Amino acid sequence: MKFAVTAGALAAAVLSSAASAGIIYSTGFENFTAGDVNGQNGWTTYDPTFTTGGGNFASVTSSAPAGFGGSNAMRFDSGTSATSSPRYAWAPGFGSAFSAEAAAGNNIFYAQTSMYMGSAQTSTARQGMVTFDSTGSKILTGFYVQANTGIVFLLANYNNAGTINNFLFNTNVAIGFDQWVTFTTTWNQATGRMEVFWGANGFFVDGAAAGSVADETDYYNTRNGSTIGSTVYFDNLEIGAVPAPGAIALLGLAGLAGRRRR
Repeated sequence: MKFAVTAGALAAAVLSSAASAGIIYSTGFENFTAGDVNGQNGWTTYDPTFTTGGGNFASVTSSAPAGFGGSNAMRFDSGTSATSSPRYAWAPGFGSAFSAEAAAGNNIFYAQTSMYMGSAQTSTARQGMVTFDSTGSKILTGFYVQANTGIVFLLANYNNAGTINNFLFNTNVAIGFDQWVTFTTTWNQATGRMEVFWGANGFFVDGAAAGSVADETDYYNTRNGSTIGSTVYFDNLEIGAVPAPGAIALLGLAGLAGRRRR
């Protein structure tokens, strides 16, 4: 498996590449009530321990660390046992909105969120954000961060020497602790390429899900074998689409592949 490091400023360039870009959903959790996000504004949570959501593991709070915009953020706790992992929290499904954007010529779908990990934790749990296809089986683009190291991993549906599945990619790059970090993920429906940007870092994977139908973007965590819980905060979620031609032109100007790793 291989992936390449790209210019960190590329994310902003991609998202501002065309006036016809469509914002599908955005929230800063400001109009939510403190407490379980499940059931608020159409949000849903899933924990295998519960048959239908519940558990209050994804909760809106006004006491999140300073530095994010507004008064509210979402606290997301990992599970501590095999029966409470993985966990998901997501806004209403976007299948029809994604399809409408694709029909309008916007076939690079993006999701952006700010994340606060706090200080290094002892848990090896991993938490982040993923976008699924309409079957729920393919991860089109995504990332998560390991709580005890801050290392960022990419998630994508990938063809690994003939084996097509959802694979994990270790960037070997860590985020800074005790600070808000903004992540942007993109997925090109026509080519299958997925990208993840944060700070001065950017990585892409040429995925195997070209032509799939994007449907849903979730906050996601897995205990990763740990029986120690971890906590992160998310804020300022935005999901949308941009047209590929403008993005491609900007990628060329930016000098896409700076270095390559295997």
